[in-house]
Amino acid sequence: MTSSLPDARTKLVIAALTIAAFAIGLDTFVIIGALDVISRDLTISAGTAGWIISIYALCYAVFAPLNAWMFRALSRRNVQILSVSIFIIGNLICAIAPNFLTLAAGRVISAYGAAMFTPAATALAAELLPPARKGFALSLIFGGMTVSQVAGAPATSWIAEAIGWRFAFGFVVIAGILALIIFAPMMCGIPAKAPERGKGPTSKDLSKAIYGILSVTLLIVVSEFIVYSYVSVFITGSLLAGVPLLSAALFAYGFGAVTGNAACGVLTDRFGPYKVLIAAVGAQLILLVALVAFGQHGALTVIVAFLWGNVSYMYLVPIQHRLLGLAGDSSKLVLAMNSSTTFAGIAIGSFLGGILVETSGVLSLAAASILVGLIGIGLAVAFMRDAAPAEAATSA
Repeated sequence: MTSSLPDARTKLVIAALTIAAFAIGLDTFVIIGALDVISRDLTISAGTAGWIISIYALCYAVFAPLNAWMFRALSRRNVQILSVSIFIIGNLICAIAPNFLTLAAGRVISAYGAAMFTPAATALAAELLPPARKGFALSLIFGGMTVSQVAGAPATSWIAEAIGWRFAFGFVVIAGILALIIFAPMMCGIPAKAPERGKGPTSKDLSKAIYGILSVTLLIVVSEFIVYSYVSVFITGSLLAGVPLLSAALFAYGFGAVTGNAACGVLTDRFGPYKVLIAAVGAQLILLVALVAFGQHGALTVIVAFLWGNVSYMYLVPIQHRLLGLAGDSSKLVLAMNSSTTFAGIAIGSFLGGILVETSGVLSLAAASILVGLIGIGLAVAFMRDAAPAEAATSA
C-alpha cells in the first residue's frame, strides 16, 4: 500500500511521526545517562539501578504485540495520540517518584505508551512512501529517536548530575507535551482505515526466516546493551574546562547515531539489508570493546563514542526492511514482534551487564558483548543473506 495523500501532506505526516519518535526516544534512553546518579540518590547498587532499564524493556517487550492486538480496531490517529499521552503520564510519575518502586511503576506505564507508538509509526511510515523508498521511510522514524540522543541523552545526563535525576524525567515530560501539540493536528490528515476484524494473521502463520531474523535482532541488542546500559559507570572524568566526559561522549554518540541513521536508509535501499547489517554489527563489536577499554581517556573516548554512534542504529533499518519484505499481510504483527524482541534484548542485556559489572568488573562487559554479537552475526549470515541481492536490485 502507498499513500493516497498528496506528496506535501505525506511529508508533513511523516515529519509529525518523526517529532513524536523524538519524544519517545528521550523516554527510552533517559535512564542511561542518569543511572549512576539514581543509584547514589536511592542508595542502591548500579546493578539494582540497572533493573529500571530491564523493567522498562521487559514491559515494552510484552506490551508491543499485546497492544497491536488490543488496538487493532482503533484509528491510527487515535493510537498515536493515546500512546504519546500515556508515556507522558508515565514519565510524570517518574519525575515525582520518591523511591525505587514508584520509579519502576512509572517506567511500566511509559513503556506501555512507547510500545503502542513505535510499531504503528513504523508501519504507517512504510505505507505512506513507495516500496523503493521503504528503507528511507524507516530511517526517518528511527531518525527521530536518534536525534533525541544528540540533544536528549547528554542533556538528561547533565540535568541529572547538576540538579537531580527527577528533573531529567521532567525534561522528557516537557518534550512529550510539545511533541503532542505539534503531532496531534498533523495526524488529522491520515485517511480512515477499515477496522481489522477476525483473528487476522497470527504468529503461527509466520515463516522460519522471520523467526530467525527476530533472533538476530535479539542477539545484536543484547550484545549492545550489555555495555551501553553501564556507560555511566565506566565513562568517568572531565574532558575540557570541566565538561563531564559522560555528557560529551553521549553527545558524540547521539550525533554519530544521527549521521549513521541518515546514511543507513540510503545504503539499505542501494546495497540491500544483508551487507549493511553485517558491516554495521561487525564495526559495532570492535567499537564497544574500544569504548570499555578507553572509557577514561578524554578526547579518545569521545571519538570512539562518535564512531560507535554511527553504526549503533544501523541494524534497525536493514532488519525491518527484510521483515517487511517477508511479512506480507502480517507486517504490523511482525513489526510489533520485532519491537518486542528489541526490548527483550535491552532487558536481557542490561540484566546480564548488571551481573557482570558487580561480579567480574567492567572489562567482562566487553568479552560478553563480543561473544553474543558473534553469534548474532552467524545467524544474520544464515537468515539475511538470501534476500539481499534481489532486494538491492529492486531498490536500485
